[in-house]
Amino acid sequence: MNKLKRRIFFWTLVLVFLIIAPTIVLHTRGYRFDWSRGVFVYSGTITFKTNPENVDVSLNGVRAEAQQLGKINNSLNLSGLLPGDYDFALSAPGFHSWDKKTDVHSGVSNEFWNIILTRTDYKRNNYSGTQGTDRFFISPKNDLIALSSKDNSNLSIKTFNITDKAIEKNYSIPDAVFSGEKLNENIEWSPENDYLSVPVEKTATPNNPTESTASAPADAQKTTEDHYYIIDLATDNTFNLNEFLGKNDIRDVRWDPKTKGYLFFLEGSDLFRSNVADASDIKLIASDVSAFDLSRADLYYVQSTNDLVFKSNLAGDAGKTQLTNSFPADGAKMSKLIIYDDDRISFLSENKDLYIYNRGEHDTYFRKLSSGVLESHFSDDGKKLLYWTDNEISVYYVRDWLVQPIRQENSLENITRYSEPLRNVQWYKDYEHVIFTVGKYTKVIELDPRDHRNCLDLIDTADSSSFMIYDNLLERLFYTDTQENTSGLNYIVFPEPIPFLGLLGGTNQQQ
Repeated sequence: MNKLKRRIFFWTLVLVFLIIAPTIVLHTRGYRFDWSRGVFVYSGTITFKTNPENVDVSLNGVRAEAQQLGKINNSLNLSGLLPGDYDFALSAPGFHSWDKKTDVHSGVSNEFWNIILTRTDYKRNNYSGTQGTDRFFISPKNDLIALSSKDNSNLSIKTFNITDKAIEKNYSIPDAVFSGEKLNENIEWSPENDYLSVPVEKTATPNNPTESTASAPADAQKTTEDHYYIIDLATDNTFNLNEFLGKNDIRDVRWDPKTKGYLFFLEGSDLFRSNVADASDIKLIASDVSAFDLSRADLYYVQSTNDLVFKSNLAGDAGKTQLTNSFPADGAKMSKLIIYDDDRISFLSENKDLYIYNRGEHDTYFRKLSSGVLESHFSDDGKKLLYWTDNEISVYYVRDWLVQPIRQENSLENITRYSEPLRNVQWYKDYEHVIFTVGKYTKVIELDPRDHRNCLDLIDTADSSSFMIYDNLLERLFYTDTQENTSGLNYIVFPEPIPFLGLLGGTNQQQ
């Protein structure tokens, strides 16, 4: 009897081993038993990276335990998932939640590398002394901000030190208002923070365009003219560029990216380069120019006689190189040129048609993308072109995007659409999100089209005219507001600071 029991026990162990051993081996190789089908299947994985880092993860409404989450570098993964559809959701206390439906396949990792959760209520930091600011522009060195505001009938331009949180200098331009919105231009910092160029609409009288209204006859008819003022931050000298150069029809003023004190501008259809310290040091670069743009080393311009794009060096003394051979439009006059490099150029016509010239990885083409476009910007890596109309934001892929979700060159995605006008549209630093304002709300929306695009609120303001700039380097969202306790320039920290060796909490808001 004892001998029989021992045999039964032995063969039971053998049977258990034969069942468990293959199961363990299959499990370690990524196989899972599908009870609905009664077979082993090769499992899939969801890999993701999120900000903030500390989030709760759930699949099909069931919270994933910590032991289910593997960590590789700065990303997390949920492995061993049976093939099928999953409701994948992330949440954190004090944050808006994020979710997508995702289809897991055998042996495949579904990757989500750019997940962002936004706070339900950000700490709003107000800069004192900035009341009345309606527009502002951050310097190339990310240390100063130029603030514009109305001061009775004058335009006030202040420079604000971000580190010291204080106004450094204050300049006044008489009988003027900032005209950047009308001209689609900004206050321009020179590359080394030496100068500011300020587009203004200046009040004048017909008999003397430069005469102040304070000294003009009471019955004189007032008119307005577009001018540019130059502010020399080293000497505090402020002067009218039009008067200094003796030119009236100046537009599109841009600083030379290499040589201090030089700038480019159009007068009518003539493109000039001039020294702001010496009116005699001025050079005609090209005629019949409808638009131009600058890179760090070169000058690009469109000649309206043939709608061809040419490139020259910044000094304009080394001849010109023709980049395009034709233009796909009939009589469309170009008003803006947006350059990434010789192979990637976008054009905006006077009637707001957008064109793209792309010498891509698979083909070369020059075509119209859209109508009614207000502005466009290439991503820093040159793979995407963001553009928008009054009511719609779109992204065009100039190169293949080989990170999930994979998108191909020469493909177009309509990101979002609203009935209200869109404002403050700009890239977020990962170029997989876009920040924009609609009404009183500033939002961030992802490009990832899988299932749906998560669009989350960032801030709301007292009115629908707030101006906003996101600074990628400082990781701050700067904005204006008119609420009593936040009037003037404000900022929030976005995204959440990343912990470094445990010194910072992942959801602490830094000032």
